[in-house]
Amino acid sequence: MRSPVKLNRAGWPTYVARLSLAYDDPRPLAHDLSGLSPHAVSAAISCLRFGTTFKTTRPGRHEHSNRFLLDRYRGKKPVILDVGASDGSTSLDLIRALGEGFRNYFVTDLNIWVECGVDGRGIVYFRDRSGQCMLRASKRLLTYSDDEGAGAVLKMIARHMLRGASRVSSWRRTLLVQPELGALAATDTRIAIMHYDMFVPWNGERPDVIKVACVLHPLHFSGDQIAEALRVQCSNLAPEGRLLLAGEGSNDVEEFSVFRKTTAGMVLEYAHAGGGKAARYMPLSGIKLDSDPRAA
Repeated sequence: MRSPVKLNRAGWPTYVARLSLAYDDPRPLAHDLSGLSPHAVSAAISCLRFGTTFKTTRPGRHEHSNRFLLDRYRGKKPVILDVGASDGSTSLDLIRALGEGFRNYFVTDLNIWVECGVDGRGIVYFRDRSGQCMLRASKRLLTYSDDEGAGAVLKMIARHMLRGASRVSSWRRTLLVQPELGALAATDTRIAIMHYDMFVPWNGERPDVIKVACVLHPLHFSGDQIAEALRVQCSNLAPEGRLLLAGEGSNDVEEFSVFRKTTAGMVLEYAHAGGGKAARYMPLSGIKLDSDPRAA
């Protein structure tokens, strides 16, 4: 991020708001989200940057992989661990597709919540799980703590603006998921929304399906890190369980690979549109390609 200071689209005319350095307004996250549309919630959450990663997603991205799982588990009730689910839009899509066809569904993300605080001037500050101020949002400007690559003057300005977080007297924790998913989890005991680090062994119910979508990207992780995350997730799987690696190629084409856990190791069961890019880091002892057209 060369400039830690961006424009808040909410405070500028349309011709300015269209500029590449103009971002959506995250300030609604400091208030009740129930009155916002799913798109508005996703737009607000997508402004949050944790480390080097923006928390972005949208519904309708995983039509083919959802169909694959629906076909493979028809008449069964798998336990599903959704890793890096972001705001839960795609989790909600899969939950709806499965209906009664799952036993438990764990919606997880490393950054499943954020702390919001508002100062006396109405400026909203955001703190991550370590308590560090990561973002300042006023009507016109967004200021991020990530200032790598910025000039010395911009760094000084951004850090000064972020220190305003010390004026906030109270902080409110906001769950970073779609309100509909939160409401569903409150009434359906099969659904849990949880913090989870994909590099740490899962200590909950052994999953039959682990879905890792648009998380293990080489822009954010080294090859060794991706391989380690996959090793941990393979260990998490129940025997004969499936690990689904999903991503997006050019023109928003859904790419995914499905690996099945066998006594001989992880076996490639299916690949769609060339497969997920993280699949090349999967530890394999054998390859078996399923060209079942029902999953295409």
